[in-house]
Amino acid sequence: MSAIPEPVPPLPPRSKVRRRLFLLIMLGLALYFVLPQFAKIQQALQVASSLSITFVTLSLCAEVLSYLGSGYLLRTVVRRGDTPVSVVDGALLTVGANSVGTLGGGVIGTAGLTYLWLRRRGVSPGTAGLGGWMPIFLNNATLAVVSLIGLFTLIFLRRFSGILVLALALAVLILAGGFGTLLWCITHRAILTTLATKLARLAAKIRRKPVDPGVIEAAIARALDAWDALSDGGWTGPATGAVLNTGFDMLTLELLFLAAGHSVNPLVLTAGYGVPQLLGKLTVVLGGVGVVEASMVGLFAILGVARPVAVVVVIVYRLFSFWMPTLAGVALVPYLEHRENRAQ
Repeated sequence: MSAIPEPVPPLPPRSKVRRRLFLLIMLGLALYFVLPQFAKIQQALQVASSLSITFVTLSLCAEVLSYLGSGYLLRTVVRRGDTPVSVVDGALLTVGANSVGTLGGGVIGTAGLTYLWLRRRGVSPGTAGLGGWMPIFLNNATLAVVSLIGLFTLIFLRRFSGILVLALALAVLILAGGFGTLLWCITHRAILTTLATKLARLAAKIRRKPVDPGVIEAAIARALDAWDALSDGGWTGPATGAVLNTGFDMLTLELLFLAAGHSVNPLVLTAGYGVPQLLGKLTVVLGGVGVVEASMVGLFAILGVARPVAVVVVIVYRLFSFWMPTLAGVALVPYLEHRENRAQ
């Protein structure tokens, strides 16, 4: 009896990716032309011209290490598979999947593309599924912890608003709901299989396509087996990767402040970093463009950083942490597709 081929999620259409990329660039250009207006242009230019090249270079290296932390996270998640993933390969997969997810499908697109590339490398379906979703969950959970520390700092300094608290509470509730759903799936495995089969049949009925319950059951069993293997091996590796990703990203911002000749207190840095990042993930705008930059500049200004310094530092930080990886990821997609197809 021949095995039923496993369906894999297709890449977003190139036209859709191009439209999203064009829209993203236009939003970025509009933002970066408007944002400096919050400070005197002459002062901002003076800050930009006085940036220390040494610290700027170190900040760029820290951002590279941040993505290597993501690569280490992905490597530790799939480490028990027959086809291991190196730290560098994991970082490249993360950059490419994040870029396509930003431009064409959000977290579902990111997880789906990571799954697709891992499957083409020979990773088992269950492990590849964990490789698609677990980094997103752990990175967001780490960011939520950092944001809560930042929120407590703002409350202690009496620099917060009701809207800010509400937005962060909503984000934490969403993450807690995801964790609760994951815990329920693990502890109610028989019900999970039945429920997934019913949902698959409903989706197949709507799409007017047949569905094989055996395929659904086998996929869930493989995912749960991969989860058990990950649990047996401990969470030290994946959690360390998530902390490295966020920690080096924060270090990038700190080094840019040092490049501008302005040292920032760690608690101030945490508040100005974590809160805007989490707010940006709650928006429908691509990559949180506009939300992250404006809220980050505003918070740092409230916390005592000179506005021209905050504007320049945030613009360079977003260039290193968002724009360069996004554009590099788009360029990496054809390379990853060609490499994975050749390997397959």
